Amino acid sequence: MKNVTRSFVRQIIGTGDFPQNTIEETKKAIIDTVGCMIAGVQSPIGKTAIEVLGTFGGREEATVLGDGRKLPAPIAAYVTGQCAMGPDLSDNYKPGSIIISHPGEGIVPAVFAMAEKTDATLEQVFRATILGYETACRYAEAIEPRRPEVYSFSTHYALAAGIACAQLLGFDEDQTINVLGIAGTLAPLPVTMAMWGFRESQRPASWHRDMPGHACFAGVMAALFAQTEFKASHLLFENQTNYYKIAGSDNYNPEKLFENWGKQFAIDAITYKAIPSCYFNQPCVEAARLAIKENGLKLDEIEKIDLYAPTMLGKNFCYYPPKTSVDTASSVKYLTAMYLLTENPGPDWYLEFERYLADEAYRNIADKIEVHLDDDLQQSLEKEHRLYTRATVKVGDNHYEKQVSFVKGSPENPFSIRDIEDKFLKLAGPIVGQNKAENFLKAIENYDRSQRIRQIIAGLKEA
Repeated sequence: MKNVTRSFVRQIIGTGDFPQNTIEETKKAIIDTVGCMIAGVQSPIGKTAIEVLGTFGGREEATVLGDGRKLPAPIAAYVTGQCAMGPDLSDNYKPGSIIISHPGEGIVPAVFAMAEKTDATLEQVFRATILGYETACRYAEAIEPRRPEVYSFSTHYALAAGIACAQLLGFDEDQTINVLGIAGTLAPLPVTMAMWGFRESQRPASWHRDMPGHACFAGVMAALFAQTEFKASHLLFENQTNYYKIAGSDNYNPEKLFENWGKQFAIDAITYKAIPSCYFNQPCVEAARLAIKENGLKLDEIEKIDLYAPTMLGKNFCYYPPKTSVDTASSVKYLTAMYLLTENPGPDWYLEFERYLADEAYRNIADKIEVHLDDDLQQSLEKEHRLYTRATVKVGDNHYEKQVSFVKGSPENPFSIRDIEDKFLKLAGPIVGQNKAENFLKAIENYDRSQRIRQIIAGLKEA
């Protein structure tokens, strides 16, 4: 395929109105990610970003939501991107069952920063968000499977954030191509599996994760550079440029950038998380919860809980007990015990994890949980690309079993807009106040296309 880069950009610019169902799904994506951005100011990752970058000063162009300070747009995008990642509640894009992107954290912070800087309308914000998601998810699919030692999405976040910002600035074809080239050179490199610190010998877990903050910064900066005479590669998506190798893959199928364009948008098929953890843990937690709930079991009568996960995933998520708040997101035993204890996932799971670990009621549950590596489930993962997990709960001579593939929040078992609202209020309400949080929800849900984003953001700021 020739002229892939230009054809893709032409496709982006030529996209017309969006179906109503896509608009509705975009409301969910924006509400969900902004909730994570706000809650993330209290997370250890978000706090460090604010501590380091929040004192830089400069033009007051964009707001750190939940904190209130205004910073230059690229710096605000960096900080809010890191905050969005902090609670580990950001959305997923997972064709089949293998996660290949967390698009919200790599796009929405950049969109909000650039939109506030330019005083964009809500219609412009929605368009930029949809096409940013489309870029991130399609490029991710185009380079799958990545090399097995790589687990990161940060490179294509930057490309997507750049495309989104180019839309907000109304760039033409050549300017947008230039944005892609600049974003490609500014993008963070992906990290290796070992750098994440999944395994016990690699702990504690790295706080870099996907580096969405740096990717959001790169996207905003790329668009600002493209307003000048700065020139970059106009061939980023061409096979011979080999950019996909920098993104962590030996495979590139550019046809994925074009297949069925406009028939369904990536943002229509996003998975949302209820539990502050890596998505791969959530089916195990859900299986245990449902085995208990559906059989009317009481916690004090349970003798043992056995969790079965694919071998590859189990090796990465069996670490226990968590040593830092970031570790909690990858500890399936901790997460399962917390869900059964509280039935109310929230920021306290990672902010106050040491208190929970010392709590007798928590230990009474956690001590009964054992995680097993299952070769059959691993084969299903490899052959069917389906993430099956299983839980068995023992009460006396009885064993109650539940298998789960699609957790609540996935496209197969979706969150309603009310589910997203409840999650947002739980995350944002304690920080900005319930009234301001509810006013933000109304603004996004009502979708007055001409409303200015500055007005909406101003309504979120603390008095």
